Amino acid sequence: MDDSLKPSPSPYRWVILIVMWFAMFIGSLTQFQVAALAFWIIPELQLTSSQFALIMSAPMLPAVLLSLAAGSLADRFGVKKVVTVGFAFSVAGVYFRYLATDFTILFSLMVFSGLSSALLNANAAKLLGAWFPMEKMGTAMGLYFSSYSAGITVALATSAMFPSTKSAYVTAGVLMLFVWIAWMVLIKVKPVGAPEMPVMPVIKYIGVVIKSRNVWLVGFGLMFFMGANMAFNGFFPNALNAVRGVDPVTAGLLASIVTLGTMLGSIAGPAMSDHVGMIKPFLAPVSILGAFAMYAAWIVPIGAAMWVTLFVLGILMGISMPLLMAFPMLLSEIGPVYAGTAGGMIATLQLLGAFVIPAFVITPLAGTNFSMLFGLSSLCFALLGVVSLFLPELGTKLRVKIKNVSA
Repeated sequence: MDDSLKPSPSPYRWVILIVMWFAMFIGSLTQFQVAALAFWIIPELQLTSSQFALIMSAPMLPAVLLSLAAGSLADRFGVKKVVTVGFAFSVAGVYFRYLATDFTILFSLMVFSGLSSALLNANAAKLLGAWFPMEKMGTAMGLYFSSYSAGITVALATSAMFPSTKSAYVTAGVLMLFVWIAWMVLIKVKPVGAPEMPVMPVIKYIGVVIKSRNVWLVGFGLMFFMGANMAFNGFFPNALNAVRGVDPVTAGLLASIVTLGTMLGSIAGPAMSDHVGMIKPFLAPVSILGAFAMYAAWIVPIGAAMWVTLFVLGILMGISMPLLMAFPMLLSEIGPVYAGTAGGMIATLQLLGAFVIPAFVITPLAGTNFSMLFGLSSLCFALLGVVSLFLPELGTKLRVKIKNVSA
């Protein structure tokens, strides 16, 4: 079809993006409250380092177990219905965390708290792809994923200022309730007049997706990235306090510098990628540089050098994830029909890394040796760069070239 004959994108796409932004923001904030409140939570509940890592990773567990099913169900019944159900459990899980008196109760509530983010993350590419043109998918995903970093930033910078864990938990629960209401009222699955997608048995969606080599590669790349991300952001504030003598509030503020950079990177990186029409130059080189910056952020002197290193690390961390998460809508073998299922499979591997790598690989190997812990985190970041070398180039420049040749 001639591009001039395509309908203009609906202005309502920005309402969709804003609601999605706040839905991911509140999920991220509630998770990383725990990192900033570790100086209270660990002694109060008498947690070991491994138990604390499991609690930090608990919101990712629903994504590991349910993302593939959530994506397939969204392809079948719609994203809005699937995520709405998840929000009901998340609001309860976030609000009632103050009742936890031991590891098991807090872990269980944190699992519930992650349901809405897990179900939304699995279907983000599908929902945004229904509203934004393909040439703007990278930018849209970048804006959406900036919310994750914004949530971490606010959590790390403000949580230690609350007078108690209960006040922090209850405030977050009320905020999540408001976001849930906004989701139910404002979200629409697709623009008016958009064609209906074919409806098939769930097993058909899954069968097509698992045969895609590129979906597996994106999933493994994000698995390594999230392992590095969770280990670094989850332990960095407590490491500054325990080893380098930084008070909890300052440690949280220092850690929030990373996520400020990540927020900038997640917006600027995909926008630059869309502008130059290429994706791969923003993946492998950025990941390798990010691995060096991650370890350097731990060993540089506290002060201006640490602030700058943390900010640079954040920018590098923010660039890759939205570009990779846009892949389901860009892959020719996936597209809008199978994007939910593909996103679900990618999210399963991604959050498997976030749950398993910090708690069952990095922490057992490093123990209380934070230098080793952050070294292993850096290695995981570098592995994302290695995996991305095997991905196809799907930037707009190549897509236009293919279109001109076929014409």
